[in-house]
Amino acid sequence: MSILGSDRPVVVFDVLGTLVDQVGSLRRQTMAFTGCDEAAAGHVVDAWLAHVAEREREIISGGTAFVPSHVLDAEALENLAATGVLPAEAVRPLTTAAQRLEPWPDTVDGLTLLATDVTVAGLSNASRRVLTGLSDSSGMRWHQVFSAEDADTYKPDPAIYRLALSGTPTSAPPPYMVAAHAWDLRAAAKAGLRTAYVPRPGGDPPAAGDTFDLYADDLHHLHALLRA
Repeated sequence: MSILGSDRPVVVFDVLGTLVDQVGSLRRQTMAFTGCDEAAAGHVVDAWLAHVAEREREIISGGTAFVPSHVLDAEALENLAATGVLPAEAVRPLTTAAQRLEPWPDTVDGLTLLATDVTVAGLSNASRRVLTGLSDSSGMRWHQVFSAEDADTYKPDPAIYRLALSGTPTSAPPPYMVAAHAWDLRAAAKAGLRTAYVPRPGGDPPAAGDTFDLYADDLHHLHALLRA
């Protein structure tokens, strides 16, 4: 039985960008493995993530079969090497870079604090392999984690949010979806989850017309709001 079936409140976290600094971590690793400067590394990472995002959209639309995120990362890096944007010798070490993304300063302590009062889950576009690597490298802990692999699709497809809902008793309040990306929270709300916005550098801030259930400054503030 899913641990989300307990009687504790459930808080479901986006991982990439919300719990970990995806862009900054990839940029720093690109600099380390290529010797390029920050601007050049930023160009590589922008092209890398743009490729992944485009492939995710193709999968969501049904235009291509599902493949997990670590495969999309490898595709992107091979393409960048083939076009001369990335040195070929950097492809192999960067293929596993997503498993070494650095958590934001409040993430590890904040998750530990939250876990004393709520059930903490992850809901991520990252593959199972990446999420396992992140757990090992970052110290992040959760009661349960859902990957896009479990739904064979990517956010913001409603099917991925239903993973979190499926393990929650129908008599209990819907879980909170916590994210630094307003687009993620909009999709979660449409799927029936409650929403909590936490700002992060490079995130997608709420638009003027957005209304989320909670607005927290960081994970410690989120804990206080949930206990109020």
